[in-house]
This record gives sequence, structure tokens and C-alpha cells, in this order.
Amino acid sequence: MQRILILMLLIALQLSMMAQGVRVSGKVTDTTGEAIIGATILVKGSTTGTTTDFDGNFSIQLGSGNDLLVVSYVGMQTQEVKPGARTSGLMITLNSDTKLLDEVVVVGFGTQKKINATGSVKTIDNTILQSRPISNVTQGLQGAIAGLNILNDNGGAPGQSMTINIRGIGTIGEGSGSSPLVLIDGIEGDLSSLNPNDVENVSVLKDAAAAAIYGSRAPFGVILITTKNGGREQPTRVSYTGNVRFSQPVAVPHAVDSYTYALMVNDAYINAGGNPPFGTGQLTKILRYQRGELPFGIEKAEGVNDWAWNQRSFGNTNWYETHLKTHTSSQEHNLSVSGGGKSIGYFLSANYLNQDGLFTYANENYQRLTINGKINIHFTEKLSLNWNTRLVDTSNDKPSAMNALFYHNLGRRSPLMPVLMPNGEYNRESLIPALLEGGRYIQNNQLFYNQAQFTWEPLRKWKIYFDLGSRIEKPSESRQFNKLSYTLPDGSQNYFSVLEGVADKSVVNADGSFLRQPAAGVNYFERAFGHVNYVNSNLRSDYEWVAGNHTLKVLAGMQTEYYFTERIRLASDNITLDSRPFLPSGAGTNPMMSEKKGDWSNLGIFGRVNYNFADRYMLEVNLRGDGASRFPAHQRWGTFPSVSAGWNIAQEPFFKPLYERGYEMIKIRGSWGVLGNQNTSSFYPYFQYMTSAMGGVVLGGSQATILPGPQPFAQSITWEKIENTGIGIDLGFWSNRLSASFDLYRRTTRDMVGPAKPLPAVFGATPPRTNNAELQTRGWELEASWRDRVGKDFSYTITATLSDYESVVTKYDSPDGALAGYFPGKKLGEIWGYQVEGIAKNDLEMNEWLSRHSQSALGKNWGGGDLMYKDLDNNGSVNNGGNTITDKGDLTVIGNGTPRYAFGLNLGASWKFVNISLFFQGIGKRDVFFNNSATFFGFAGEWQRSLFMEHLDYFRYAGDALGANLDSYYGRLRIDQNNIQISDRFVQDASYLRLKNLQIGFTLPKTAALSKHIQKARLYFSGENLFTFTNLMIYDPEAIGSSISEYGPGKTYPMYRVFSAGLELTF
Repeated sequence: MQRILILMLLIALQLSMMAQGVRVSGKVTDTTGEAIIGATILVKGSTTGTTTDFDGNFSIQLGSGNDLLVVSYVGMQTQEVKPGARTSGLMITLNSDTKLLDEVVVVGFGTQKKINATGSVKTIDNTILQSRPISNVTQGLQGAIAGLNILNDNGGAPGQSMTINIRGIGTIGEGSGSSPLVLIDGIEGDLSSLNPNDVENVSVLKDAAAAAIYGSRAPFGVILITTKNGGREQPTRVSYTGNVRFSQPVAVPHAVDSYTYALMVNDAYINAGGNPPFGTGQLTKILRYQRGELPFGIEKAEGVNDWAWNQRSFGNTNWYETHLKTHTSSQEHNLSVSGGGKSIGYFLSANYLNQDGLFTYANENYQRLTINGKINIHFTEKLSLNWNTRLVDTSNDKPSAMNALFYHNLGRRSPLMPVLMPNGEYNRESLIPALLEGGRYIQNNQLFYNQAQFTWEPLRKWKIYFDLGSRIEKPSESRQFNKLSYTLPDGSQNYFSVLEGVADKSVVNADGSFLRQPAAGVNYFERAFGHVNYVNSNLRSDYEWVAGNHTLKVLAGMQTEYYFTERIRLASDNITLDSRPFLPSGAGTNPMMSEKKGDWSNLGIFGRVNYNFADRYMLEVNLRGDGASRFPAHQRWGTFPSVSAGWNIAQEPFFKPLYERGYEMIKIRGSWGVLGNQNTSSFYPYFQYMTSAMGGVVLGGSQATILPGPQPFAQSITWEKIENTGIGIDLGFWSNRLSASFDLYRRTTRDMVGPAKPLPAVFGATPPRTNNAELQTRGWELEASWRDRVGKDFSYTITATLSDYESVVTKYDSPDGALAGYFPGKKLGEIWGYQVEGIAKNDLEMNEWLSRHSQSALGKNWGGGDLMYKDLDNNGSVNNGGNTITDKGDLTVIGNGTPRYAFGLNLGASWKFVNISLFFQGIGKRDVFFNNSATFFGFAGEWQRSLFMEHLDYFRYAGDALGANLDSYYGRLRIDQNNIQISDRFVQDASYLRLKNLQIGFTLPKTAALSKHIQKARLYFSGENLFTFTNLMIYDPEAIGSSISEYGPGKTYPMYRVFSAGLELTF
């Protein structure tokens, strides 16, 4: 028995020694002998691992000396090492992973290694778009690429587009635009209609050298979208992505209650020398209603059969809280199938987005269905076909009343107006009847994209491509205005208009729309149908020749484009309107019809030559000849060259010691080029149209139709010419763990279409515009990125972008130099106004100021609490002179509305199965003056006004019902213009920093059960527009543009904060 126990003990000891195995120690260095900190060492086939310390040393337990060590580090080639009999002093050297230096950027008609690119190009993958609660690609790109400026000035309405430019506004020419060319797989398209889940990468061509190959269609840059493909000899993969979103409005103005409102209005009237409109009796009613002692906030008006509207009411309504939901929901689902056999690869996807709006009574809804298919077929090793088809169907349904006037009224409604009337009806002034019963505005659009690309390689490295693409667009819309009425106190009905305050119109606008507002008691229905057909063909060939360190690549081709559009619009009054209104023949009254047709065509011939010597010296030359039907026959053709060069110092022999230490790319580049711009609002600007109208002559008992003569035109009108000059530097260190680029550029737009020189009145017509204006933009861009791994499970990335630009008018025919227009030397975005000395604390101080600086030109009845404007020209009177650059009086530049210092910061990290990312975006400098008194200032004599909490910071003496405030932001409240002149005191700082996206994801670890059916499963939680840091008052800094509203900035659809949860599955 004793021997057996001893034998068992020896066996156990031997097994224990076998289990302990071998401990191996060593050091990891790079090719220069420098220690690598944080390199990962794993025992192959196990979970055992460790990392190197600050001296590059490591120690790890092995089962035996025959185990393999897998040594890896970001930017280095992974190695497998068998220690053998060595247990200490093991030296492992890792080489740089040069594949990371072969990063590819997408350029015009092809790709290039980033290390060889000489133009200003930036390519990003789809990471910035993944798992975010965004409705289109544009939202996801905001802040992601330096120089790509995306503004959301129009607010956050469902289906709302955003404003995009590259390197700022490029032209102010009459009818010209500076939007970039957007190509989706080579076909011109709309970013807002693209499914973000389909995107593979996005490339932005910023300068003339990069965009020259696209000629006159890309004078202000190109955005190239490459969508996902299926690979040959790949297993079939089915992927599903779905998320549910909950949105809430952000930056909503906070209104004061009705009693505070009444006291402030009384102050304003008294300060202007008037009588307070709210007496003790009405103030008492307001307080009683707030306490719940009165059931209704409105009563019958005295002496008339109507209600006591507006200032005679005594309700207490916060209109933003009334109209905006606390939250709304939306959902998105995406399904894709990809794979391929020996000669075929395919990618199919379907996406559905359903988004509800934020307004309680509007029942808004936006839907988008996208179906995408891509097939690549290799008939032989030298002949292939890529076929791409995409269908996009969108629908946007909202009330007809939700236009610019609606947002204007929402911002100025008095809180005294109640929501409900004593008879239980919604108050007509509440805007609710117009939303619920005023009719719907429904916009539908179907887009059908098709593209085929044949590639033939007759000889090695010589390829011939033929592309044929088309885009068919079928927009349609219907708009109805139902006649609305409310019940008068005696029970009778009184009609009112859906669009209160808009005059009855029966004119056709330039885009074919009527924008009619029927009179009260008249219903109206309008339908429009359109058709767009765009065809693009491209035949090109490229050849690459390599001899030693010399590489030459030549590209030549031709491109044709044809665009046709047609739009028909019909309308009539007094037809039967129901849930499915239509326009039967002969129905209704006052029928109207308009039709608009137009087409244009382009022909381009282009060539490009690239030379590269040993990745050290690079040269690129582009030449494009364009012919455009938009111009007169003798002005249609233009030739546009560009040239760029680069020098990668890191490839020089003398730089070898530093190169081996990881400084692989220090590339200096420069470019110059000229492009033409033929993107005008008119298809044929050298044509003048004659429009028939009813004349003042009666012939045969009826009013005669006349056809006025056309206005003269300039037969010399031709291309705008955009000259780009730029220099830059690209850096790549430690196999691109650290990468950065910096660009400095100047863009000059010449021959912009500007005003003609004035002619004597005897000429009898408006002189035609000519190519005589010039604009110059200077700017810079900076991008930097760092990525690294710490240990075996943790990795992180940091990416930052920053850019800035200024545009100056250098030539413009402006004889009077009006400050409101353009003139030489004017910076785009300039805000002209007065400078303010301060607020007079009392009448004595104001009178002393006025004795030296009269302000009679700005108002009357000045006193304590009013603004003291500076007399800059020291002539004893404050005024705007002639409001011109030569006679500007006391006006001066007090700010600039151009967004400056646009930036983005993307932080990402992953640990085992968890990843987190934060994306910040913002504007470093932007000034804005809100010249809409009824909301920003609260007063200006308008019959309707709303007051917000910010307005409480106005000048008040002791004894005021709201308390004294002698150190206020606003002057004393008045119902005139005295204290709301455009001045530096009220120029707002619209810069901001916004946490655009925060995302946390969990990728489920693979288990035997999971791997059998599911390749990948990931849950994520994401938030959009979570936090905003800004000094801007009242409004959201992203939604302050006025392009949606003629009623001034800030009056737009609210921005929204979004919380979402999603699931990603791959089978």
C-alpha cells in the first residue's frame, strides 16, 4: 500500500511539472533595434497571451518549446516564432507592414495609391455611417472630411435636404451654383436618396487637379460614392440591420407665461410714449385663468358678432409645447445578400425607412424604399461586365399649411390666445385647424438608376472601358387647401384661409409652381407631374507602363451627357375635395395649367497622364475639352488644363535612416488648374422668353392677349472659369499609425455673370448681364489620425478635421456700391451695422449723449434704457449715410455669417466584444444677426409677437412690476425700432460644439451554437445630437439659415435628438 501511494505521488508530481510547461522570455524590437511597447504575444491555438512592457520585454508560459508564438503590433507584419529550446533572451524583430502604405484613394475614373496621389483627395470608408440613426448619407458626412461643408440651416424636417459645398461658396454669378458634382457609382445622383447601408466608401475630390477629369460638371469639386459589391468565389452571406429610433426636439424656445407677457407689453408701449394695452381688468382675467378660475381664455367681443381675438384674450398657451411632441418614433430595416461563384459576384439589398415628424397635429410622415442590385460577370479573364441598378421610392406627406408662414406664426403667436374656444372648437389662431383640416401636401418621387460597364483588357495593363448609365426620375405632388370655418358666437360660420396672411395669387413661378392661396371660403387643389431623363455614356482607355522605378499611366476618353425635364401642373378652385381628390375635366372654377420643358447636352474629351518614379517623384497632367449646349454656338467650347506634382521625401536615399524608423511618407505636393462652370439656373441663358398676358386693349368686346417683346441678351455669355492653386503635405508614420495632411489653397472664379453697366433710360430696356465679375476664396484644411493597440484586446482611434476659408469679391460692376449688394473688396457674409457705446442708465446720460451724437435718424423719444449708438464719422449725427461703400455714414462691419473653423473629432475604441465611438462636430466661429424683431427682440410694432425667457433681460427701473434690471442685455422694451437697429451689441455668436453621435456596440462572442447559423450578431445603442455647447440665444446654431423662410433666420423646423437601438445579423 505504501509503495502504491509513493507511485501515485510521483505520477502526480510529473503531471504537475508537465502542466507547468516552459516559461519563455524575450524582447520585441523593430528593424532599427528600438523596443516596441505594447506588442501582443499569443500562444497559437490558445487564449494564453501577454504584451511587451516599456522596454519591449515579455515573459509567457508555454506548454512546450514546440508551441508557436504569434507576435503582432499595429503597423507591423505579424510573425510566428517557435522558441525551441531557448527559454530566455529570445529576440524578435518586426518589420513594417508596407501594405498599409498601399492605401488606395478613389479618383476620377479609377483609383490611386494614396502615397502617389498629387491632388487634394480624401477617401473614407463607411465606418462614419454605420449604425447611426441618420436618414441619409449627407447627415453622416457632416464634419467627417475637412473642406466638405455641410450645413443644416433648413432644420430637421423629415426628408429635408442639407446644403453642401466643397471649400466654400465658389460663385455669386447670376443663376450660377457652386454645389459639388455627386456621382454614385459613376452616375450623377442625390445623396439624400441613397441608403447609407449600401455605401462602401466616399471620396471627395477638392481641387482642380483631382476634379479636372470631370470638366465643366465639376468646377467646385466632386463627391464620389462607391457602393458595396459582391465578390467572386465568396459564400452567400445574408445580412440584416434594423433599428428603432425615438426623437425629441432640441433647442426649443422657452416662452414666458401670459401674465409676464402682458406686463412686458405694457412696458414696451409706455416706453414708446403710448398707453398700456392691458388694464387692471384684463390682467385680473389673465391671473384668474392661470389659477383655473375661468374655464376659457377667450370671450365674445363687445358690440360685434365675433370673438375677442389676440391681445383681448386672456389665455396662457405655450405654443411650442402645444405643437411639438415630447418624442416621436421611426424605424429602419436593411436586408442584403452577397456572394459569388467562379465568374459572377453579386450584391442585393433592400432598405425601408419610415420617419414620423415632431408636430402633434401635423401627422407628418416620410418614407423611403430603396432596392439595389449589383452584378459583376467575368465572361473571360479579359472581358467583364458590371451591372448596377437601383430603385428609390420616396413619399413625404404633411399638411399644406406647413410652409414658411407656419414657422413664422408659430414663433410669434401670443400666449394670450387659448387653444380651445368656448364651443369646444380649436381656435383658428392656434394653427391647429389648418393642420388637421386644411388639406395635405404630398410629394412622391421615383428614381430608377441603371448603369452598365464593360471592361476589356486586350493586352496586359491596357484596358478599355465603356460605361452607359441612365437616371429616370418621376416626381409628382398634390396640394390641397380646404375651405375652413369657425363658429361665431351666434352659431353662424365664418371662413378663414389656410395660409393666413398670404394674398390670393394666380401667377406661375419660374419653377412652374403656382403657390396660390385661395380666398377664404374657397377650396383649391393642385397636381403636378414631372419626368426627368438623364443619360451618360463614357468611352475611355488606360494603359500602364512599368520599367524599373518608372511607372507611366495614360488615360484618354470621351463623355456625353443628355438631360431632359418636363413638368406639368394643373389646378382649380371649388372642386370636391375628399380623401382622394382629383381634377375631372371641366370641374371647378378658375382652372390653371402650366407646362415646363427643357434639355441640355454636354460633350467632353479628356486625357490624363501620371508619372511616378520610385514612389518618390510624382507628376499628373489633365486636359479636358468641353462643349455645352447652354451657350451660344461660338461660345460653347472650352479647354481646361490642370497639373500637379508631388515629392515624397521619405523615399530619398538620404532619408533611409529615418524611413527605417517608421517615417514612411513625407509628401509635398502642389497643383494648379482651371475648370469651367456651366451650371446655371437657366437651360439656355442666351434665350429670352416672351410670356403672354392680358393687355389693356379691348378688341371685339373682349380684353386682348398681348405678347410683350423680349429683353435684350448678351450673345457673348460664356463659361465661368475657376482657377485653383494649392499646396499640401501628407504625412504617414509608423505604418500609418499616425497620418496627417495639410492643404493651403486659393480659388479664383472669373467671368461670373454680373450686372451690366447702366445705360441711359432712352435705351428702353434692362441692359443684359455679362461675364464681368470675380470672386476669390482662400482657405486651409487639416486632417490628422492616430490609431493604436494596447495589449491584445484593446485598440483605439482618434481622427480630427479642421478647415477654414474666406471669400472676397475682387471684381464687380456696382456703380453705387450698395452695402446690401456686392462690391469689390466685400467679404461674403459681411454684416454691416452700428456700434453701440452702451445703454443709457437714465435720461440725463442719454440727453448728454444726444447733445453730441444726434440719433434722430434712428428714432425719437430717446431716454434712459435706450441704446447709445456710436458716431463713427464724428459729424454729430448717427445715420447710415447713403448706405453705400462710399457713403456708409456710421455703419461698419460688425460680424460675418460665414461658418469658420469647421471641425470634427471622432474617437473610437474597442475591447474584446465591446466597442464605443464618439463623434463631435461644430463650427469655431460664426456671427449672426437675427433681423426678425417678433422673435429675437420681441417687439417692433408687429400686431403679433411672442416673448421668450431671454427677453426678460431688458432694462427696467426700480419699481417695475418685474423688478429692476439696470445691467441688462436688451435695452428697454419698445414697440418701435429704436433699440433693435442692426448693431454689434446684438450680433450673436453662433459657434457650437455638438456631440453628434455616441454609439456603444456589443458583438456577441462566437460559440458553437452561434457559429452554426450566425456569422455575426451585434447589438448597439446610438444617440444623435445628444449635447450642444453654444452661446447662441433662443435658436439652435445648426438651424438658423433663412433659405427656407423669407421671414428671417431661426424660423425653421426644429432639430431633433435621437436615441436608437439596433441589431446587426450576418448569416
